[in-house]
Amino acid sequence: MTLWNPAETRRKWNLSINPSERARIEAAMTPLPRDATGLFDADAVFEGGGVLGTAFLGAVRVCHEIGMKWHALAGTSAGAITATLLATDMNIDQLESIIGRLDYMQFLTQKTSRLMFNGDPSDDLAHPVLLLTNLAMTGQLGQYSSEPFRAWMDEVLKWVGKPTFGDIWDRSRTVNDRQLKVVVSDVTRGEMKVLPDDLETTVRTSLGGAMVARPEYRPPLTPRQRQFSVAEAVRLSMSIPFFFEPGTLDHPTEGRSRIVDGGILSNFPLWLYDDDTPGKPPAWPTFGFRLIDRADTQPAPIETATDLLGAMMKTMMVARDRRYLSQRQQGRVIEVDLTGLPVTATQFGLTNDMKDQLYARGYMAAKEFFTTRWNWRRHLESRGF
Repeated sequence: MTLWNPAETRRKWNLSINPSERARIEAAMTPLPRDATGLFDADAVFEGGGVLGTAFLGAVRVCHEIGMKWHALAGTSAGAITATLLATDMNIDQLESIIGRLDYMQFLTQKTSRLMFNGDPSDDLAHPVLLLTNLAMTGQLGQYSSEPFRAWMDEVLKWVGKPTFGDIWDRSRTVNDRQLKVVVSDVTRGEMKVLPDDLETTVRTSLGGAMVARPEYRPPLTPRQRQFSVAEAVRLSMSIPFFFEPGTLDHPTEGRSRIVDGGILSNFPLWLYDDDTPGKPPAWPTFGFRLIDRADTQPAPIETATDLLGAMMKTMMVARDRRYLSQRQQGRVIEVDLTGLPVTATQFGLTNDMKDQLYARGYMAAKEFFTTRWNWRRHLESRGF
């Protein structure tokens, strides 16, 4: 397999920011302060989307080029992968090199049964009845083990020296703080959990907003939270139901739970770092990174039981987040439009051309957002400040 090279993609698609565009972006950032190195502070939340999350890499490249420094990061599924890699503080070239060398098909090398015959994984989720029949015949809860993914993520995190939440969360300074949150779905107890927060019964994440947002409000991590594997948390978050087998999460008082993709309860947890303290403006923005397909905004035709099942699953994944977005988007969401791109969330056999297109759309969406739509002053005004 020929390695994918994002730098070559940028040259081929002429992806860059010129001096006049940079000046426009810097003016729109005013009066957002810079740190001693000249970087802008920001938080980021990334939506889930399987291999489509490759598009986030292009958007993140734009953020690097305009001088963004990340503090609090969060995401679901593929979004959790992006958030985690950014939280390690590796530079953008290292990040692109790691993804450029990655063959997504290596994550599908362990089927849960030798009797699992499912063909091309790209359209598995489009045929839920066949998928469920296959699982029922083999007695499994998912087609693939997510262990190959966990092992890859753990190897990357150990390489950068940050395999646990304690390694990533930087509590030593209130200015250059760092935190990471990963959304998972506890289907045993029927609730959403945010890791590492909900590893302890004494900490529960509010559905309406974050219990803790800025560094001065964050309680210290407990020993279990500090020692918990980030690779395991992300594995749990990206375990697409029926496609990957569920993970498990042991709790000292609640027992063992089956855990699946956080996206079935909150695929775009933009609310995680919103602090609604009256009269307290945010110190810096929280940007959301979202994947959209205009076809998904059309009413779903429901004629058969299979249509109904698919529509119910989709509603379960997006309804709550869409309601929150309709009230609180506030001009801070970078929407990467993938309309018309013939790639699915489970198309792990991405070609380099497909990766090019995903990366380019992410780059162009972020560039358009920061050069024409983002304005820090207007954002504060939209929040009542």
